[in-house]
Amino acid sequence: MAILLMIGQFAFAQQKQGSGGCPDPYYRGTLERKVIDRASIRILYAWNAEDIKDMNTYLDLGQLQIGKTCTKYCSLFAEKADDTFEKWHKEHPEAEAYQRFLGMKGREPTTWSEYQWSAIFIKGDTLTEWATMPYRIFHHYRYSEPVPHWEWTLSEETRTILEHQCQKATCHWRGRDFVAWFATDIPIRRGPWKFGGLPGLILKLYDTDRLYTFEAIGIEKGDYPIYQYPKKHYGTSTRQKVWKLQGDLNRDYFKTVGFINTDTGILVSIPRPYEQLEKE
Repeated sequence: MAILLMIGQFAFAQQKQGSGGCPDPYYRGTLERKVIDRASIRILYAWNAEDIKDMNTYLDLGQLQIGKTCTKYCSLFAEKADDTFEKWHKEHPEAEAYQRFLGMKGREPTTWSEYQWSAIFIKGDTLTEWATMPYRIFHHYRYSEPVPHWEWTLSEETRTILEHQCQKATCHWRGRDFVAWFATDIPIRRGPWKFGGLPGLILKLYDTDRLYTFEAIGIEKGDYPIYQYPKKHYGTSTRQKVWKLQGDLNRDYFKTVGFINTDTGILVSIPRPYEQLEKE
């Protein structure tokens, strides 16, 4: 019985399964980022929280920023770590060594995941992912595609999230079945990561295998900078190429980055199981 319970818990909780470490802040242009817009509202989402009341149990705390010219979904944990690194660098301009994951928070703060280290921008009908790769890959990529189209099916089922009445919707998208709960009284047709397209803000979203769960923990009003990193660090690519590279890095990080055992001269390979959010 205990063994079956452990298997069940593993099956319903996606972890940062790859071996890649946090990216190097220098090589993603942290010190050169620019403010391209400002958001007056942001929605905070816990990603795969073990305890929704404890941020230390989140794999990530994402933020959906609603700007004047674009929306952006990215990691608030990573952004705060960038703020910390930028401040530290100003205080130690002559330092020759630094910590890559300075100030990172969450359940696995030193391990890379594309869902934490990529940013999704939507402007008009175009979605652009700025895909930051893990340590030992010192170049990153960006690609654009039309904003995805979801064939949502609305349900009469409702529940309350953050004191907002939410309606249930389901869809099959890029190989997975998803459930979304959207707030009918918040006219923002967006949600966590790439998701949107419903007549209201998505406050909770998960796939039916419960590998990926995003749940809103707060809706905040204020003045929030929307950062963009320098294009020179992010080469242009396609979704299919970036998606494949992200999958390869999670399934066999050492082989993908070409890590050679200095004692044997043999390419290291440590394969791991991995289920991407987009299966196709």
